[in-house]
Amino acid sequence: MRPAPDAVPPSTLVIRPRRLRVVAASFAAALVLATLYGWFALPADIQVLFTLSQRLTLLGVLALLVGVMVALALSVVRADADGLRFRNGLRTHAVPWVRVHQVILRRGDPWAFVLLTPADGSPFTADLDAEKRQLMALQYGDGAAAQLGVEELRRRQRYWTTR
Repeated sequence: MRPAPDAVPPSTLVIRPRRLRVVAASFAAALVLATLYGWFALPADIQVLFTLSQRLTLLGVLALLVGVMVALALSVVRADADGLRFRNGLRTHAVPWVRVHQVILRRGDPWAFVLLTPADGSPFTADLDAEKRQLMALQYGDGAAAQLGVEELRRRQRYWTTR
């Protein structure tokens, strides 16, 4: 007889966005290629008019745009016995399972959210002021994969909060 799915201790779950990674990589590559094409399409007598600081500024803006796309594409959610650890862009959050009220991904939301119970121990109230965090690695645009990820996080929450 097999144990119930929630009775089996889960290993570490890692979720990354699928479509966002493809789109970010495509746009970053297109932006770099368009910049290179634009630079080399300029006649040499125009290129020499750009000062070093102007060239560095153009490269800096390009690096900033590519960096933002890469940071968003590197969003991740990790779930283990200690709780959720997730990175949205450049910021990383760690939330223990006792603070996780619910993981939701509603129709029309761009990504999933984790609703958090108040840190002071007061009861959770579902209102607009409820504390929540974005789980940008679970993008609605990923379709069934995102829904499966949310269901798996819910299963792990049930498992780790009933121990």
